[in-house]
Amino acid sequence: MTLWAIRHDQDESSAAIQARLAQLMEDAATENDALITSGRRIISTWSEVPAVVSGSREECEAAFARLARFAPSVASPTRISAQGTIDCGGRTSASIGQQVGNTSLFQRILTSDAVTLGPYLPADGVRDAVVPLNIALRDTSGRVTGVLSIGLRLSWFQRFATLTDLPSGTTATIADSSGRLIAETPDTPLVGTIVPGLAARFEADRVAGRTVRAVAFRKVTSGITRLIAHRQLASSPGTVVRLAIGVLPEVAFAGPQERRRVRLILLIASAVVALLIAWFGAEVFVLRDVNAILGATRRLGAGDLTARTGVARKQGELALLAQSFDTMASQLERRQDRLRHAERMESLGRLAGGVAHDFNNLLTAIVGSAELALLELPPEHPASADLTTIKESVSRSSTLTRQLLDFSRRSPLTTAPRQLEGVVLDAAALLGRVVPASVALEVRTSSEWMVRADAGRIEQALLNLAVNARDAMPTGGTLRITLDDHEVASRASSDNQPSPGRWVRLAVQDTGTGMPPDVLRRVFEPFFTTKEPGEGTGLGMAMVYATVQHHNGYVHVDSTPGAGTTVTIWLPEATTSEVQRDAEPSRPARHEGHVRVLVAEDQPDVRALLHRMLTRAGYDVVVAEDGRAALARAGEMGASLGLLVTDYDMPHVRGDVVAMTIRATHPTLPVVLMTGFVSDGWPADLVGSPHTVAVEKPFSTQSLLHALDMVQQVAPASA
Repeated sequence: MTLWAIRHDQDESSAAIQARLAQLMEDAATENDALITSGRRIISTWSEVPAVVSGSREECEAAFARLARFAPSVASPTRISAQGTIDCGGRTSASIGQQVGNTSLFQRILTSDAVTLGPYLPADGVRDAVVPLNIALRDTSGRVTGVLSIGLRLSWFQRFATLTDLPSGTTATIADSSGRLIAETPDTPLVGTIVPGLAARFEADRVAGRTVRAVAFRKVTSGITRLIAHRQLASSPGTVVRLAIGVLPEVAFAGPQERRRVRLILLIASAVVALLIAWFGAEVFVLRDVNAILGATRRLGAGDLTARTGVARKQGELALLAQSFDTMASQLERRQDRLRHAERMESLGRLAGGVAHDFNNLLTAIVGSAELALLELPPEHPASADLTTIKESVSRSSTLTRQLLDFSRRSPLTTAPRQLEGVVLDAAALLGRVVPASVALEVRTSSEWMVRADAGRIEQALLNLAVNARDAMPTGGTLRITLDDHEVASRASSDNQPSPGRWVRLAVQDTGTGMPPDVLRRVFEPFFTTKEPGEGTGLGMAMVYATVQHHNGYVHVDSTPGAGTTVTIWLPEATTSEVQRDAEPSRPARHEGHVRVLVAEDQPDVRALLHRMLTRAGYDVVVAEDGRAALARAGEMGASLGLLVTDYDMPHVRGDVVAMTIRATHPTLPVVLMTGFVSDGWPADLVGSPHTVAVEKPFSTQSLLHALDMVQQVAPASA
């Protein structure tokens, strides 16, 4: 449409300019014809004055002077005798007696009774450009006594060029077919000369049939291309005289060219928007809305993800386009926030993992030593209470470490297919101790589908959400926990909504203060909290987010200031194969006495602790200070090696590599894999084996011995 409008505007402008020039030509020709008609009357009247017809030179010139006062347009009246000699009224005294009758035109005038138009004469330093008129003089007997010639000043030409307000750079000329330039405005030295190529142009126009009038682009003598319009004027026999106006194209089409530039700029700037608008069949373009969309597009392209169109209209294709843009920008902003959140969690997770590795080793040594010390002391010993306090403190410390690893997704899951109703009800029972009487607790469960979940993690996430909801209702309210099954049929419209499939939905809703948008955007950010210093760590919601991500689920928060908050967790239904696999009964545990155990641990305190624990339990223990030493000890033990207890992260050779290397010669060797931190998740090839049990640090003596019993119960049956 824009290209059509440009072409249409150009055609209309061209037609208008040509019509304007043609009208100017017509007006000029009319002016010239009126001048000649007036001159015919004047010369006819003067030819009847006796002093002009047959008077002496003095009488003739006196008559000319008298008559000229009443005809200011007449210039240079001249009387020529029948023999062709000027005898009255020459422009200069030198012209008196000059012979001018030796032309065919003069002879034609002598034999004609009508007024004859002569060749146009150019302006010079003495006279203006004139149109000559000639008539034969006859005495009372009808005898030809001579010829009267007058010149009509082309004063209309200068007036025409001035009053018509021609555009800047426009030229107006009068020339004849011989190539002589009669008059030009602005004035040039070429007036009165033969202009090269002008006669050829006259001839080309005659051949092409453009003899009377025409408008065309031409390159003039100066080499400049102009839009030339010409009109033939009344001329003497044997020659052609015409008026021409030349306009510069950039001046003639200045308006259309400016409008074309504006349209092209708008076309380029709105190309993307125009395609979308065309797709929706838009018929009306609102400049304000288009500019708003373009402005938002530029801001978005510059990296401002908060850019929005601000288009308030609810109907129309342009409004749909604006809404689509705003939706796209909102999704980009959310994805950017998620990416920043993921990057922060990745960085913090690496930091937490490094801290957790060393911290859990220390905690393992502490809790193990405390347990062994308790076993050596009678219950009534004064130190027993202190050792018990040490164990409990270690338990709380390990919980903090687990939270750090949870939100950074560094802690392994212990998942199994289960229904969440029992988890929710158990958590609700605990909430009775946390939620004040001013907060009404409502629990609604109607879920029958199973999910593969870590019950402890889900319960902890639910407790964190409930505590946040309680804090958001300082004056009381309602805390509602809802568990149900939901089948999603269509694709989600945003990133934090589930994809099609069967999902178990857990929602925690409160009627508290709600969250403003700036807080809502950072709700899952680690260590971000709106609570007073000392009242919150900022890890609660981050842990919830990490737990849900661990379970391949989604979490979504809806909140309105003053109207409460709803946090919805979506967990995928467990597959049939997962339910059947985990439903298989396990063999009862059996303990093999006097088993040779290889312990690989790089931390001296933990290594010594393990040696004491296992020796006390009746195992024959061989220790190695790192992975390389463990492989050497295993080679020395040969077939007597009955069990491998190894740390995962050790210098030189990692624990899983040690286990897989020994397994090359002992395929059913029971392995207990210990770790305080797994940077990339448990090695699937090793942990997936029925002969392997993973133990997280810190662990108690009982949990370690239980792991050894579990891994040994499979080995004999598989041997």
